[in-house]
Amino acid sequence: MSRVPPLVDSSCFHAAVAALLRSADPQADPARILGNGASTGAVRDGAGRPVFGEPFEQFSVMAARRGHRLVDHRVRGTAQWQEALRAVSEGRTVAVATDAFHLRHFWPGHGRSHALHAIVISELDPVAGTVHVLDPGEAVYLDGRLPVADIEAAMCREDAGQSWMEVRYDAPEPRPAPTPDQLANELAIAAQELTHGYDGYLGGAELVDGLRNGLDDYVELVAGRPRGAEGNELSWGVGQGLVLGLWWYHHVLRWFSRYLGLLADDAAMPLGPEPAAGADRACRDVLVVRNLLMRLGVMPPTTERARAFRDQIGVRLDSAHADLHAVAARLTSAAGAAV
Repeated sequence: MSRVPPLVDSSCFHAAVAALLRSADPQADPARILGNGASTGAVRDGAGRPVFGEPFEQFSVMAARRGHRLVDHRVRGTAQWQEALRAVSEGRTVAVATDAFHLRHFWPGHGRSHALHAIVISELDPVAGTVHVLDPGEAVYLDGRLPVADIEAAMCREDAGQSWMEVRYDAPEPRPAPTPDQLANELAIAAQELTHGYDGYLGGAELVDGLRNGLDDYVELVAGRPRGAEGNELSWGVGQGLVLGLWWYHHVLRWFSRYLGLLADDAAMPLGPEPAAGADRACRDVLVVRNLLMRLGVMPPTTERARAFRDQIGVRLDSAHADLHAVAARLTSAAGAAV
């Protein structure tokens, strides 16, 4: 694995895939690769409620725009896990979405919750039975060697939706910088992702609007979500899925805001500072809504405090909705001016 200093981030998935990309290309700028889209990654279930997908899928789409091919492999048992180990034994670095319940070093989730947690593995030592593990998430940072058996338990003990990701390059030549036309097309797509959706996924404004219109239902679903070690991400249902999905979408918007700021700073597109600022405000509002929903779910619903929480959720959803549309309009305008 390249010894480029790791990017530590509150999103373990962003941080792990950033490390994966930089292990193959130390010059890669993760913000320009993993921040160039704003998809919710969510679709509607049969009742019209949002169901969020696997984060690795969104990274593959964004990385492809920059000439990086990220390949995701679902793990349903030891056979697929052995494929990941074989890649590491060949000298490659892989990112793995593990079951945190079985990760001894990850004390916030170990023995408590079957939520997925992304780490990076490399440098297999078959004699000592260890691999190098990089956990670049802010919650628990680790850069050292762990027993393969520990990681195998987190990948194979039970099916919680685990997967592993590798980076492949079909050609060795440097990946060219995107042209103005390519950037304009990306911004036009992002404008759709922020509003009415793209490629079958819900738009950000659609997601927010759905929460506004069905808030009573979502409060009840979040309040009744499983606690502790009950089930895993494949069986938690809409309530816990919404908590995790809003946490994910907040990270998507945070990285997207950073990306827009980079485009504005280097004058790659006629954006100015406001789109990045608007995306950042929406990102913060989404996070506040997620946190307030969790708190509201554990208090009596008829109290004055509960009513205050609900009112604040409404304020934040209104603010996020307005910012998502405003950013989308500015991106559409900038994309049209650049063509």
